[in-house]
Order: sequence, then structure tokens, then C-alpha cells
Amino acid sequence: MLTLGVHDGHTATACLLEDGRVLACISEERLRRVKEWKGFPERAILACLQVAGRQPDQVDAIGICSMLPQIGHEDWARPSVPKRLFGAAVPLLPSRLLQREGNVELAQRLGARLGRARIQALKSQLDRIGLRGPKRVFEHHLLHGATAYYSNWNRPDPCLVLTLDGSGDAVAGTVQIGEAGELRRVASIFNYNSICELYTRVTQHLGLRPMSHEYKVMGMAPYASAQGRAELVAKLRTLYQIRSDRPLQILNQSGRWKWQLEELFCDLFAQERFDVVCGAVQDFFEELVLQWVRNAIRHTGIPDVALSGGGFMNVKLNRRILGLEELRSLFVFPSCGDESNPVGAAILAARSLGFPAADLAPLGGVDWGPSYTEDPIVRAVERGLPATGFRVSRHDNIDAFVGEQVAAGQIVGRLSGRMEWGARALGHRSILADPRSTQVVARLNRAIKERDFWMPFAPAILAERAADYVELSKGFRSPHMVMGCRTTARAHHELQAAIHPADRTARPQIVNRELHPRFHAVLRAFERKTGVGGVLNTSFNLHGEPIVCSPDDAIQTLLRSDLDALQLEHHYIERVRG
Repeated sequence: MLTLGVHDGHTATACLLEDGRVLACISEERLRRVKEWKGFPERAILACLQVAGRQPDQVDAIGICSMLPQIGHEDWARPSVPKRLFGAAVPLLPSRLLQREGNVELAQRLGARLGRARIQALKSQLDRIGLRGPKRVFEHHLLHGATAYYSNWNRPDPCLVLTLDGSGDAVAGTVQIGEAGELRRVASIFNYNSICELYTRVTQHLGLRPMSHEYKVMGMAPYASAQGRAELVAKLRTLYQIRSDRPLQILNQSGRWKWQLEELFCDLFAQERFDVVCGAVQDFFEELVLQWVRNAIRHTGIPDVALSGGGFMNVKLNRRILGLEELRSLFVFPSCGDESNPVGAAILAARSLGFPAADLAPLGGVDWGPSYTEDPIVRAVERGLPATGFRVSRHDNIDAFVGEQVAAGQIVGRLSGRMEWGARALGHRSILADPRSTQVVARLNRAIKERDFWMPFAPAILAERAADYVELSKGFRSPHMVMGCRTTARAHHELQAAIHPADRTARPQIVNRELHPRFHAVLRAFERKTGVGGVLNTSFNLHGEPIVCSPDDAIQTLLRSDLDALQLEHHYIERVRG
């Protein structure tokens, strides 16, 4: 059975599933070279089919993500719909009106009528490229829940499934129970009450890019003084809360919504330091969501939890959830923003045709994109590399060679195997560096990544050495960089360039031989030379651009940066200096 999931919103993505296993999943941004591109992902759909060696007429069913149109950056750059319709003088609506139980169903019914044209246009576009199988539209948070539940590597039964994001189909969060292969919803949070929208509006207020730079707020948070953060958190508590009579609801008590929140911040954050605002909103976000998660575990009696939705891209929050006494096991779907929903759409499309839940493959690696053989790599080198300034060599044991070069101090861009899907580079499209000296951070920021100075890098650590460097509890595996961790004294010395300089936490990729054999070989070679069981691993891209996909993308990034070298499968391109 072959099914396709299609997401046309923020970071548009396509996923192809066959007999319960993901064959390919690609975001359109990687192919168009426009970060977080929104729209019909035609190139991604065709690329998935090409990678899998399938034809459009072989697809049995298509799952379309979300009933309502999904917003993108352009929607945040201009006033929201109510303000455009009624002007700036819209009265503040009573919170009790926007917190009624039936608001989700009402908003979805009204929105479905407004969204009919989009759905019809999507179906026509799918027909045009030969995808004429049955097409079903799935609700946004059902997709987040399905993605987490059916992909859970532990497969506990029952499983508590929690979803949290800014908004999707009028919902900002859900409590669901997965049991016997089915999902049942216990509670929904109406998007008026979205704590993630609060976080995004703060991001916007600080002059950062909403729906993109929230991670920069999280990265700045540890630099703020504890006292300044605490005073501002006390003010934020007056805006959102969880009441004892509605333990599964986060309630917006501010009386403000969407653009009105940002107007409120002008007073709330007046004369507050940038770092203090970041620290306070992160602390408050953790406090409120932890209370919600704890309540959900107690209410359902289920200690095995799976998470999805953009709110759980916050790795510092995830670390706090993993530490809850009430929790027994935790699964976090990687890159769990809206780009993950096509995975759930492809799964639910298969389930709608009777595919058994028990036959769905639990998550393994997410190297779901294209790979490149010798001929296209050679052509890309001949086409894109200048005649002088670089030295090209070929190595049969390239992975060990790259590990040795990183140990010798080179900063290397790596294109190897199938491109990984999602926001995190996991060794297939990565920039690698020696993590022992913080001098490499300044060079990466200045001449290669062009990142904000306060943002930390991340380590890739051999699974055999994980306990030497990071603290992970309850058997949590971290192959996809979804978890923040405390680090050991040894990590402070040997991985100092790849941990957060303020709070000494890390967002590790734990690399095992079974899941990432070639990347594991790179790390082993580095370890043999240095005695250190990890490297600095950051995504292979310049700031503001998508992660590279093809050899041409990689060569262009090499030319536009100060990378020392580039691995293209078995080819090593080294910059000639001096």
C-alpha cells in the first residue's frame, strides 16, 4: 500500500509511505532554496516519488494536512484578519466568551466553509500531476497526534499523546489517548488560549522573525539574571493560567488575542532588557506547560507520553518534561513542527484503507531525502568549482579520513548518503568541527554560519560515550536532537564549543552504529585521534538559508563561506590557503 501526505503551509512538505514505512519525506524549501517555503509542494512530491522509484498512478491514497489554510511569515507581517476587517479599534473581547467549550467545533465548522476553495485547488493540483487516488483531509492536531503515536519507538499501550503549537484548525493543543491502534481525544485547547502564540508574539515584539526565530529566544534565555526573570514571570502569570476546575486547559486571561498581545507587550516589557524578556517568557512557558503535562498524566493515569507539535521543538521544555516524577517514558517526534504532519497524513491515509496499525514501522532514522552517486557529484564539481584555490582528492575510506581532518582542526561540510528530513542536521548534511576549543565558535559565527553570537552549537556524541558527557534519564534515546540535557564536567572541557556557554546544557545527537553507521565511523576516527567521543555538529547552510540538499548546493555554500573543506561522498575538496 502506497500513500502520500501533503502539507502546503509553513515549511511545505511531502511524505511517501509504503506498507507502513516511510520511503521518502522532503520539504519544498530544500529544493526551491527558500527557507520555510509555503505553498503546494509539487517539487517535493515529485522528488519523493523519484527517490522511491514510484509513479504517481501507483499511489493508493493521499492525505491532505489541515482543514483550514495555515499561516506563514507573510501573515505575521501584516495585521491579522479581525484588525483588517474592523480596524484597530476592535474592543477587547471577554475572555469567558472565547473560553467556551464549543468554540473549537464552531470555529472549525465556519473555517471549513472558508477553506473549501483551498482544498479544491489542492485536489486539482494533485490530479494535474497524476495523483488521482482518493484524497482525504485530516484535522491538524489529529495529524500531530498520529505522527507521534504511530511512530513511537517504545509503542506503549495505552499512550498519552500531547500536542502543542501556535494554532492549527483553531486548536493550539490537545490531550489524546492512543490505545489498540486508535486515537481518542480527551481535550482540545482553543487557539485563543495558545501559549505558543504568546511565545511567538514575544519573538515578534523583540524584532525577531515569528514562526522561525523562537529558538533564538530560547537560546538567549539562560543569559538573563534570575531575579529579573522572576519579576517578569510574575507579571506573565496574570495573562495565562490553568485553573483547578479545568486542569487540561491553558486559559488566556488577558482579554487580548493575536496582534492585541503585542500591543500589550509595549507596556508589559517597557524598559526591560532583551535577555530578561527572553528568560522570563521561557521560564513561564516551561512552568505552565509542565503543569499542563502533569495534569494530563494524573487525569488519564497514563505515564507513557508521546509529544508532537511546534511547542515541543523547545528542547529546554522537553528536558523539564523528561524530569517529571509522574512520567515513565517519553517520545518526542523529531522536527515536530507542521513539517512533520505529512508523516501522519500518509499514515492516516493508509489507515483509512484498512492498513493495520500494528504493521506501521516505529521511527528509525529520518534520512528520507535524495542521495547522490559518483557521476552527478563529478559533474557538479566540474560545473561549480573554480579552477584554482581548491584541491580535490578521492578516498575509499572517506569517513575515517574526514574524522581525522576534523581532529586536525579543519571545519568540514559533509554531504553523505540520503539527506535527512527536518530542522536538524544529523550528520548527512552537517558542518563538523573540533569541539574542544571555543575559538571555533567565533570562526563559525563570523565566517561560515553568520549566526547570532549568543546561539550555542550542538554536539554529536558516540552512543558508547554518551554517559561521559550528558545526563539522559528514563532510557530516553536522543538520535534526533530533540532533548536538552545537563552536561558533565568532562563535557565542559572536551565539548565546550558545542554546549551552551551560559547554563552548560546541550542538545545532543546520540550517534549509534545501527542508525548512522557512516557518521559513527567519522566520530570513531575523531576519537582515535583525540580521545574525545564527540564533535561539534551544526547544519550545513548559511544563516537564513535551508540546509543543503544537492552537491551543487554544497559547493555554492563552500564558495560563499570560509569552510576549510567539503566532503561530497568519497570526494574531499580542500581549500588551498596561503
